[in-house]
Amino acid sequence: MRTLRDFQAHQEELETKMQELRRSREELESSRNKLALLYDFAPVGYFTLDRDGVILTVNLTGLRMLGREQSQLADREFDQFVAEEERFVFRTFFRAVFEGHGKETCRLRLLRSDLHPLHVRIEAMATQSGEECLAVLVDITERRRAEQALQESEYNLAKAQSMTHVGSWSFDQVTGEVKASDELLKIMRLSRKETTPDAFAAVIHPEDHDAVMEHLRLGREEGRSYEIEHRLLFNDGTTRWVYTIVEASVNSSGKALKLYGTTQDITQRKKTEVDLRNKSNELQAIFDSIGDGIVVYDHDALVQHHNLLSPQLFPGEIRYGKSCRELFHPDTLSLPGECPVERAIRGERVETSMVSERSGEKTRYVDVTATPIRDALGEKSRALVFFRDISEKRLQEMHLIQTEKMSSIGVLATGIAHEINNPLTSVAGYAEALQRRFRDRPELKEDVRLDVFPHYLEVIIREAYRCKGIIDHLLSFGRRSDGMAVKVEMNEVLQEILELIRNQPGYRQIHVITRLEEGLPPVLGDPSALRQVCMNLLINAHQSITGGGIVEVTTAYAGGMLFVSISDTGSGIEQGVMDRIWDPFFTTKEVGKGIGLGLALTYNIIRRHGGDIKVESREGEGSLFTVTLPATTTAG
Repeated sequence: MRTLRDFQAHQEELETKMQELRRSREELESSRNKLALLYDFAPVGYFTLDRDGVILTVNLTGLRMLGREQSQLADREFDQFVAEEERFVFRTFFRAVFEGHGKETCRLRLLRSDLHPLHVRIEAMATQSGEECLAVLVDITERRRAEQALQESEYNLAKAQSMTHVGSWSFDQVTGEVKASDELLKIMRLSRKETTPDAFAAVIHPEDHDAVMEHLRLGREEGRSYEIEHRLLFNDGTTRWVYTIVEASVNSSGKALKLYGTTQDITQRKKTEVDLRNKSNELQAIFDSIGDGIVVYDHDALVQHHNLLSPQLFPGEIRYGKSCRELFHPDTLSLPGECPVERAIRGERVETSMVSERSGEKTRYVDVTATPIRDALGEKSRALVFFRDISEKRLQEMHLIQTEKMSSIGVLATGIAHEINNPLTSVAGYAEALQRRFRDRPELKEDVRLDVFPHYLEVIIREAYRCKGIIDHLLSFGRRSDGMAVKVEMNEVLQEILELIRNQPGYRQIHVITRLEEGLPPVLGDPSALRQVCMNLLINAHQSITGGGIVEVTTAYAGGMLFVSISDTGSGIEQGVMDRIWDPFFTTKEVGKGIGLGLALTYNIIRRHGGDIKVESREGEGSLFTVTLPATTTAG
């Protein structure tokens, strides 16, 4: 019985062990399956290679890396899947695995069936037997792409910095480390070993040093971002201009951790700015020196530029930012059909004129020329407008027209004088014949009906010859000069002119006093021109007197010079215009009483004869004109 019990106990023990063995085998199988699953679906490729590089085993990830099926790898060497240009690297690596008996690493590019490149990192180590090696492949394609992209970015950044002369840098507040790009070191003329705060500070120009360091302090202590332009001074004495932008990286408490900066070499820009400023000043000086008003209107018809003369012509209308409407059409917002500025902006060239009438000022005549200025793209045009003040020219034209009229009247008067002279000669001749008859026939005197005839005849003869004398003087004055210099008796010339003008109705209230020195030597000159001088001075003297007054004419000789003085008790000349009385077309007379050429012609004639003319005048008291001419004492 005991033996049976022992047998049963032993059998139960065996059954228990069998059950434990079955459980262990099931657990082992489960663990093996898990390991196989982990092996096949691991994120890396597992390969077993023999000493010849033949693939013995590979997991599913490795198959996907190669882009092949398991059946396609039978007896295939691994280097067949390596890019051809990298096979030498792989073979060298593979030999090192078996020779070194340690882990070796390399990077390769594999060839896939879909032709998409795959970059991997291989880590391999030989087995203890030395007949095989175990290799792990990690896909680094994305990392390689990122590295290449980073390299390209760094290359592009370096190129961009080199092309734009912009360098970058950073400063770590905690470590005190300074990092600088190659372009920055090139700008600062520092080596890589000199990348320190002190080296950078030493290059800053002494005059700009304090300002730069103060900005840097505010950036470090308060986290301020800033921009600054300053100079660099190098050991060889040369200077460069740089423009720096600094951004601060701050933590949640606002403390600056890092400063990031970009520094650009702007030396050429500064030089260009100076040259441009000088050129702009030069052009502005030329702009301002032009005798016409010049205005540039922008594409909105607003004043963009103008020279100094323009606001003088139109003080209220030409100012920066003023519209063309202010000057050309103040009552209308837009007048595109007539406004020269608006037409020029549309591309037309316009020439027109305008009249400016302001209270208290003389009427101003202005020629306007508007020309389009097209931009480089041809999209928007501006207008260049020239304003030429032609008031003096217009007045001169009117004066010349009046002069032509007077010249025509003078020619006509000379012709009429000739026509009148002949009948007067006949009248005087017949009157003298009647006088002779009265003398020859005494019986006529006894006729009481003819008592007054002798007296009437004397009056007729006297007045006829007086008229004839006036006409002779007029013909002599109006006679065209032949330009020949002859001896001229100035007393006779003055008497002729006085005879002409004293018969004018407006001059009869004026008392003329003559003090003509006898025995004056003659003057060598043009008789007609000297008559013109005397006429101009005497007419001016008479016209300066309103109502009654005195005109005194004096001649004298001394020191080889002959003096002719004409004074009046008229209104005199203002001191402010004394220097302008010799200018052509300048006159203070009312319209219709002169065109401003008399004194200018007088001055020119006297100077042409080698003489001089002076004036003394007090406003309200009269004027004294003194003509000095060289006399001639030679016989002839």
